[in-house]
Amino acid sequence: MRKTEVYQVRLDSQEKKQAFAVFKQLGITPAQAVRLFFKQVVLTRSIPFSIENQNIDLDQLLKLKKYQLTAAASLVESEADHQDIFDELDAILKENSQN
Repeated sequence: MRKTEVYQVRLDSQEKKQAFAVFKQLGITPAQAVRLFFKQVVLTRSIPFSIENQNIDLDQLLKLKKYQLTAAASLVESEADHQDIFDELDAILKENSQN
């Protein structure tokens, strides 16, 4: 038999009640749900669902991704301007966080 351990988690009481109700409807215990989550993390080596920030402006995100690709390409060509690239990326990130 495998060795088991106890792990405690603090939860918002309303979210706990709602989640426990869903688990009951699914016919599983909260402990089984947590074990299923951990099993999926191990199997997929990732969080087994999408995590998104609803406050991110998609146009800004696409602009940042495009800029990162351009910046990466320019780093390959010339390593002299590292600080300028990081400064520009910081400016884009700051602009995005203010929107």
